[in-house]
Amino acid sequence: MDLESFRFLLTDEGQALLADLAAREISEAEALREASRLRRSYPPPLVSAALETAILRRRAARKFSRAQQMYFTREALEQATAEPVARYRARRFAGYGLVADLGSSIGGDAIALAERGPVLAVDRDPLRLAMLIENAQAYEVAQMITPLQADLSTLELPPEVGAFFFDPARREGGRRRFSAAAYVPPLATIERWRRRVPAGAIKVAPGIADEELPPECEAEFISLDGELREACLWLGPLRRSARRATLLPQGVSLDDEPTPAAPLSEPLRYLYEPDPAVIRAHLVAQLAARIDAAQLDAEIAYLTSDRLVETPFARVWEIEEWLPFNLKALRRRLQELGVGEVTVKKRGSPIAPEELRRLLRLKGSGQRTVVLTQLRDRPVALICKASIRHFNLHPVR
Repeated sequence: MDLESFRFLLTDEGQALLADLAAREISEAEALREASRLRRSYPPPLVSAALETAILRRRAARKFSRAQQMYFTREALEQATAEPVARYRARRFAGYGLVADLGSSIGGDAIALAERGPVLAVDRDPLRLAMLIENAQAYEVAQMITPLQADLSTLELPPEVGAFFFDPARREGGRRRFSAAAYVPPLATIERWRRRVPAGAIKVAPGIADEELPPECEAEFISLDGELREACLWLGPLRRSARRATLLPQGVSLDDEPTPAAPLSEPLRYLYEPDPAVIRAHLVAQLAARIDAAQLDAEIAYLTSDRLVETPFARVWEIEEWLPFNLKALRRRLQELGVGEVTVKKRGSPIAPEELRRLLRLKGSGQRTVVLTQLRDRPVALICKASIRHFNLHPVR
């Protein structure tokens, strides 16, 4: 989509076309046939822009509550922060006055920041900036945002900026950039801004290598509905700890308070699987101390305990029994239990879940969860009751 096609979408005719497509819920599979029909009445670039917008709005509903009023490009939507994450993060900028959103794209973070104060939204792409203003209108915060088209690699922050949020491009041409050094612009760009504005934050991919983290930053890993979504590096006075795992929508966090390594134990009554944000933040020992649990293996993020402790930071299964991993022995025991269907989980095992299900050849009516993992470097199989206990919806205060 180009700027001219986007501006057509804002006209009465463009809005009518979008409303028509929304009412009929055109899928991507149907887009080609629909495009042929619409090109009888509209130029091809306008048809492409309208169809792309209709399709992306449906896809964006997972991220934005007002997606049906917003505008996107595919790449911008893929990198956009989900609304609950942006709003959670924006709260830490309270009291900093004007915040510069550097690499603002279509405005996912700028909108959340504007709900707490003025925002300078900077991007080099005029199309994305135009979309940002329309998206901000959808959330009724456009009056709080000043757009600025500029190249971040040479930008100097205005003197009135109190804090900055930097969102470098981590994807280009549909390909991910895994190294922070390959971000556009690279993370080192912040050093020029930090000399005058020490309060800052950087949005990075959650898979960023530990050795690429800037010195003296807080690395916060955020999961939404149990899925690890992203990481944020907090700088200067915005930093609160070295590591943090945050779960949304609950809004609970676990940080890196000094904690000894978790003790090791054979499987006890319950198996805890930490939330992926806890694992990525290297806070398994902190969680173990909080719920009085042990690890099965020092290198595997499974915890075990005789106590059932309510925590939003882990899922838990009741362990029925366990045995050293042996396919024939496992099949025989499951057959004795009348199991015909298994859910397979694994950590530290080379066996693919679908391969194990095929090899077991079960025929009973019962259900179990089988966990393949390591116990002090030895492969084991845990047979767990099929029902999973979820505590994620109950915040611990």
